[in-house]
Amino acid sequence: KNNLLITFYLLLSVSAILQAQPTAVWQPMGPVQFPTNVSGQINGIGRVCQMKFHPTNAQIAYAVSASGGLWISQNGALTWNKCGTDHLPLTACASVCIDYTNDSILYLGTGDPNYYSTDLGIYKSTDGGNTWFPANTGCGTAMAVEILMDPNDHLTLVAATSGGIYKTTNGGVNWTSKLSVGQFTDMEMKPAAGSRTLYAVNFSNFYKSEDFGDTWTQITTGIAVPGGGSGQGMRLAVSPADSNVVYAGMVKDEGTIFRSNDGGNTFTTVYHNPSQSLTGYDVNGGGQGNYNFTMVADPTNANTVYLASHVVWKSTDGGINWNQLTQWWAMLHTDMHDFIFNPNAQNELYSINDGGVWISTNGGSNWLPRSNGLGATEIYKAASDPKRKDIVSIGTQDNGELYSYQGIWKTNRGGDWTSRVIFDYTNNNRVYYYENGKRRQLNISGTEANYALPVTPGNSTLKLAFTPLNTEMALAGINDLYLTADLSSASPVWGLMTTFPGAIKAMEFAAWSEQTIYVLVSPNKIWKGYDLTAWAPYWNTYTLPSTVSNSSSLATLPNDTNVVYVTIGSKVYRSADQGQTWVNETFNLPNINIIRIIHDPYSTDESVYICNAAGVWYKNKFMSSWSDYNQGLPSVANITDFMYVDDGIDSSMIRIASYGRGVWQTPLATTTQGIGEFTLPELTIYPNPATHLIHVRLPYSVMGKQEFEIYSPDGKLIAVISSTLTDGITEIDVSSLPVGHYTLVHREPDLIRSRGTFLRQ
Repeated sequence: KNNLLITFYLLLSVSAILQAQPTAVWQPMGPVQFPTNVSGQINGIGRVCQMKFHPTNAQIAYAVSASGGLWISQNGALTWNKCGTDHLPLTACASVCIDYTNDSILYLGTGDPNYYSTDLGIYKSTDGGNTWFPANTGCGTAMAVEILMDPNDHLTLVAATSGGIYKTTNGGVNWTSKLSVGQFTDMEMKPAAGSRTLYAVNFSNFYKSEDFGDTWTQITTGIAVPGGGSGQGMRLAVSPADSNVVYAGMVKDEGTIFRSNDGGNTFTTVYHNPSQSLTGYDVNGGGQGNYNFTMVADPTNANTVYLASHVVWKSTDGGINWNQLTQWWAMLHTDMHDFIFNPNAQNELYSINDGGVWISTNGGSNWLPRSNGLGATEIYKAASDPKRKDIVSIGTQDNGELYSYQGIWKTNRGGDWTSRVIFDYTNNNRVYYYENGKRRQLNISGTEANYALPVTPGNSTLKLAFTPLNTEMALAGINDLYLTADLSSASPVWGLMTTFPGAIKAMEFAAWSEQTIYVLVSPNKIWKGYDLTAWAPYWNTYTLPSTVSNSSSLATLPNDTNVVYVTIGSKVYRSADQGQTWVNETFNLPNINIIRIIHDPYSTDESVYICNAAGVWYKNKFMSSWSDYNQGLPSVANITDFMYVDDGIDSSMIRIASYGRGVWQTPLATTTQGIGEFTLPELTIYPNPATHLIHVRLPYSVMGKQEFEIYSPDGKLIAVISSTLTDGITEIDVSSLPVGHYTLVHREPDLIRSRGTFLRQ
């Protein structure tokens, strides 16, 4: 009888484990505040492609991040908060339109206007950007570079897209094609009271409509591509100071400028000088065509016009003569996509570029970043220090290498930084670059240094591996595999262990011994080496179930020497006999290439995590399928890297790097405490970021004294607060909290009801 009871309770326990669905608590690690610059070149935080001001509220502005969604400022573009685009399905964003009768109604053009790629077409929100739904019937997935609303009818809109010009008269329920003549690059409304005139350009031609987009006429008088062929991209500029003045800029011949004085009916060429570039890094040229090109006319003087690609140029005589105001490497970030004057403060000129949002208040002579809160960094590759939570290195699109140290993000080089990176275990804050074969201590000024790497470096060819079991040991190889045991030396000594018959695709030290290694070798072999003494290990070789590639990865367990996991493409395989035989454990995973597999070394149930571009999944040995581990993680940006920080059994965590939303982190399923076990409505928290008080509004009707809990980013409960609600709203003082991101939970006795996140700055 006792044995039966024991068996019964064991079955109950296993059943509970099988049914439990672990919940992640993803929080942004950053960068969120604009990074500190130590690079010697102007820095940035993320690529923004368009900015607009609220039609009536001078304090509200919107910024469209190409890969990070839509952002909103409530304080005149001083700081930014995300809108509800985080959970759009993997989409780039191009443009926004705000309904002037109701700012809860927004239209979003999806796709990437800088790379000219389409995505989901036009989406619409009716709740201020919290949720979105498709509004693209009739225009499909065409990418709208601009969406303009009829000033006489808020249900009528015109979209200039990659597939022509479309119009809706019912608020986006359906769209009708009005002009199908190539990919459009810009559209402007004539800035005159009662005007129905629109101007639009594609890569080479200018079009005009006098009935708000119903019919269009190509204007050819005085405007044509010099020398024929493609204009390589065009932009427009108009000014309410003289609504009959229209500028059309063309990338062709280092920047060609046309001007109309009769409302776009005829043009003259006011600037065409291929020997002085307006679109390059300097007067000598070197531009990037349609990717980075923008114009704007001063709202108080139609003869003053600004043009930018890599640098800002200004004309005060109607586009005839131009003066260069900035350098691409100083003051203002290069690769500029949009200009806008603040309609409520016409001395404020904003540049929208690969570094974020910037402002000038003196006619473009000086610029300052206005990008705090824009957590939209596009990361190519990243790595965390495996033993320290505060240290991360990321390589970004056009914002160089950034690193986090003691909670502060810094920029230590500019440009595109695409190198794969990895940290060792020496606790020296030392990052290794695959691309150039060098290493550096991130928190110490100075240049990177060689470390006697015995093979040719390469982003896709070089493989490195380190072990916490002996911090002086490291592996390096391409086909030849080398080992060093004096990694901290200025010039480590590397010994050749073997030459494989194929290329090394992945390798790791065994989690249970620094004397055992596993190596994946093309086309389809796993090599197990053991007893590495004198660089002469013994080898066992086994066949893998599929062909390995550079994206393959492997993981071993510290408490079971027989188990090995391998990922190949979108598949996960498990071996229970050190690689001799394999079982496919892909189960319900999506058919997307896996970036990496990570094992929780403190788990007793063989907990493993895999990551691909779309998300993170979890499984342990009791589970027959993978559990979604993406709660709170933005889906708007692709994941590019997957990291693990070993900070002990109670606070280890995993991290992802994304192309458009920076770095995010969550505790492991086995260490997530309390707040990870529910999916509930969101609290409304404002201001956010906050320095002293936050206002909290519940998504349901509750009055009187209520209890709130505050959790740190790693899921630890740090405060319990009682606060009295009035009309479902209360205030909480957060001034005593250190700077950082927090989760706020509303709890009733034995019941967690809702949560929200906020930034204490």
